[in-house]
Amino acid sequence: MKNNIPPYQNKKQLRQAYQRLGSTRKVARLFNVSNGTIICWMRKFHISREPKLYLSNSNSGRGRLCELYIVEHPYFTMHFKDLGEFDDKSRYDGLWFGDRVNIKSSHSKKKFTFRIKKIKHDVVYYICCIYIDEIDPLIPTEVFIIPAKNSPRTSITATLGSKSKYAQFRLSLKRGKEFTIKSEREYNEKFKKKYRYPTKK
Repeated sequence: MKNNIPPYQNKKQLRQAYQRLGSTRKVARLFNVSNGTIICWMRKFHISREPKLYLSNSNSGRGRLCELYIVEHPYFTMHFKDLGEFDDKSRYDGLWFGDRVNIKSSHSKKKFTFRIKKIKHDVVYYICCIYIDEIDPLIPTEVFIIPAKNSPRTSITATLGSKSKYAQFRLSLKRGKEFTIKSEREYNEKFKKKYRYPTKK
């Protein structure tokens, strides 16, 4: 007689639930357990966090999609280790050249603010991605690579203008110099094919 194990402890059922719902929190609510429990079992089964469902009326999947974009971008990919592949509770999102980094995203229509809220910085860089959903909800309009030593401990507010406080840290300044325009264009197209555009529900 088979043991009556909870469905989230079954690899196939857990994978199917995550692929259908698109976020660990939604899966946790489905099985009436904590988010940490779902993350623990996903890590145990090596089920990677690649959200297939991206909801425009919530934050479901947005942060992780931003992380995934950075991880394989031509500028970062050779020296980036993704720490969020199996665990969204990791203190850091990744290691870049061995340095700890956190990846932030903003889809705001007014001002682009990235929450930090640290008594003391525990990373070397904050990689901040600005999205303008009307232009493209999957590809950042601009990415800032901001050293923690140049960041406040509360929040980072960035603008797209050349006179922005963080203008010198724009990824676009490296385009055509440290990675080719062609490689980025090809990467963006590949990324958009792999992940869905938002669906309203």
